[in-house]
Amino acid sequence: MLSRKKWMLAFVFVILFFALSKFEKSDVLSTNYSTTLLEPQKPSEVYKKIMTWVNQPDEVISVSSPVTTPPLIEYKSIQPFEEGAILSINDSQELFAAENGLIIFTGYTKKTGKTLSILYDTGETATFGFLEEFNQLPYTTINTGDIFATVASNLLYVKVEQDGEILDTTELVEWLSSEDE
Repeated sequence: MLSRKKWMLAFVFVILFFALSKFEKSDVLSTNYSTTLLEPQKPSEVYKKIMTWVNQPDEVISVSSPVTTPPLIEYKSIQPFEEGAILSINDSQELFAAENGLIIFTGYTKKTGKTLSILYDTGETATFGFLEEFNQLPYTTINTGDIFATVASNLLYVKVEQDGEILDTTELVEWLSSEDE
């Protein structure tokens, strides 16, 4: 019981010192008791960290809604390559699913390095190469707007098969722009 009283008394003293310090800093009290009492005993680094934590200003938190249909990829130029096309991109980007679908392949190929293929619910199959990282496992379903991979290099390989035929470069540009809308 005596131990409990000691803890309660210590807790009350700590609260009083914090309150006294706050009142003196905000000029409610014109004394300097807190600095006189605490200065000789405080380890300066720990005290500074605690006081900066206690005296934090109110933070403004930005709130935004999720992008409803993020663009599949932002690219500078496009060139034909093998059965698809190579897109030249500026920075590292995350790739978003154009529609709901199923990831049917994640792996490594000789020509396109890390490669991922998606079978969309519309029947289209899109293959992406020169990827940095897979964000989804093979044979998992994805929804419109889900991030499925990351591109870190300046190049991205894209091949789209639609109704059994592979899209040429001009059709691929149309497919990429229609997915952005």
